[in-house]
Amino acid sequence: MHSVVAKRASANKPRLLVVEDEAVVAIDIRGHLERLGYEVVAVTDTGEEACRLAAELTPDLVLMDIQLRGAMDGVEAGLQIRRQLSLPVIYLTAYADEETLGRAKATGPHGYVLKPFDERDLHVTLEVALHKHQLERRLEESHQQLLAVLDALSVGAVLVDDGGDIGFLNGAARQMLDLPASAAGSWQRALPLPETTQEELEALWLRPAGQRQALRTETVGGRALEIELADDPRAPDGRILFVRDVSELRDLRLLLDKRFAFENMVGESEAMQRVFQLVRDLAPVDVAVLVRGETGTGKELVANAIHNRSERRDGPFVAVNCGGLSDDLAASHLFGHKRGSFTGAIADHAGYFETADRGTLFLDEIGELSPKLQSSLLRVLEERVIVRVGESRPRRIDVRLIAATHRDLEADIESGVFRRDLFYRIRAAQIDLPALRERREDIPLLVRSFLTAYRARQATAVEGFGAAAAGHLLTHDWPGNVRELKHAVEFSVIRCRGRQIDVADLPPEVAEGPAESRPTSEPDQIRAALRESGGNRKKAAAILGLSRTTLYRRLKQLGIDE
Repeated sequence: MHSVVAKRASANKPRLLVVEDEAVVAIDIRGHLERLGYEVVAVTDTGEEACRLAAELTPDLVLMDIQLRGAMDGVEAGLQIRRQLSLPVIYLTAYADEETLGRAKATGPHGYVLKPFDERDLHVTLEVALHKHQLERRLEESHQQLLAVLDALSVGAVLVDDGGDIGFLNGAARQMLDLPASAAGSWQRALPLPETTQEELEALWLRPAGQRQALRTETVGGRALEIELADDPRAPDGRILFVRDVSELRDLRLLLDKRFAFENMVGESEAMQRVFQLVRDLAPVDVAVLVRGETGTGKELVANAIHNRSERRDGPFVAVNCGGLSDDLAASHLFGHKRGSFTGAIADHAGYFETADRGTLFLDEIGELSPKLQSSLLRVLEERVIVRVGESRPRRIDVRLIAATHRDLEADIESGVFRRDLFYRIRAAQIDLPALRERREDIPLLVRSFLTAYRARQATAVEGFGAAAAGHLLTHDWPGNVRELKHAVEFSVIRCRGRQIDVADLPPEVAEGPAESRPTSEPDQIRAALRESGGNRKKAAAILGLSRTTLYRRLKQLGIDE
């Protein structure tokens, strides 16, 4: 047996281990390799020694003779090196029989060199093998990095190959699906999903990525999940199942549906309960409704609720922001136009009124319409017909109008900005939405709703607001109302690096606020809530986000006299 180990290694040359049982051939191969610019780190003639040296020296490639001395031939040694060290192996052989080649192929070699060999052929085979192995290593590194990223996500991820077998589950997926790390095999058998959900996923499997909607389901254990199906970028026919736990969102919706939710609105305050009742009363009555309230109070939500509860619910709901209509094109947008009626009118076009036929048209910020458009709108409402720009033929329409504004239209009437007759036409009935600062007891409920929805969508680890941050939310003036509160919650969750949102995570305008109007201590916060509620301890507890029992206890502990 011979074994020669190189005395030194070069960082610039590819390092090769040569395994050859004929000494003369081994010397010849070594000479060829060194002339070609490779470094031979060792030469041996047995399979056992080849495995030991490969583990010790970690060469870039092993050039392995198939026929070797000892109990282990080159195929067995190559198989062990491939399995244990993932090193590329090229076989040297003077034998090309089917059985030998079949055994060698099963080890996943990077090439073959038939003896006697040509130096040029040897060089090409080695370079191709080294390049292929480098690409494999990069791919494996990318694969491991992808798995590490997926495993760190709080969103569940299940990688499924083109045969439908599970290749990987990250920690979040194992927790949500209550599966061991060793879960494998067919995803249909492994994942504890109802049969109907499996059928839906199978149908989505064949659809293009842009046509796959998220599925809501429950596991066998009762956990509510949302599942999205995405293509695996590494395998065209593979898929990634992204799983989110929406149990908290489901539970919150169940709670709200029973107590404080109405359509897509949330509120337990008396002011909002009056709004909900007005919607119930007015929805079946096919009259125009004017919804009034500050920006961000939810005027479009109210309009949508009226539509959904009316006899027109099966017709279209068309929402238009009048503030976004330019005076030149507003008539075209509202009433439609005939092809060629003005520059750019390349086809006949139906306006918003025609689009909303047999349904509801919601004109938001109606106070922004110009006097000319107000006159045209009044005529349409009185006659129930529209005439497209560039046409003379009237078209009958059947539309319920709901308008909204944050302006003082009565003042606009007095100043001549808004038509009095149009005002009375659009205000057959009226709903006034309270500003958020006028219903602060709804803030904890709204915050919980927004936070829960955001957590379900983004799978964040944030659990809630700390006492100091909650105090700022409760005492902020909220000029942007519910819309501003929603954005503040989302902003705070994005900023938060822990499990609880602190004052530093809030938007600057909420965190800073006017110092004189913001309670800085728990007693001050409680006193402010009591003042806000007019001494009603139930309402004060809601404002503070506390139970009445907890509020009573703290009143006693802090010695606060109501």
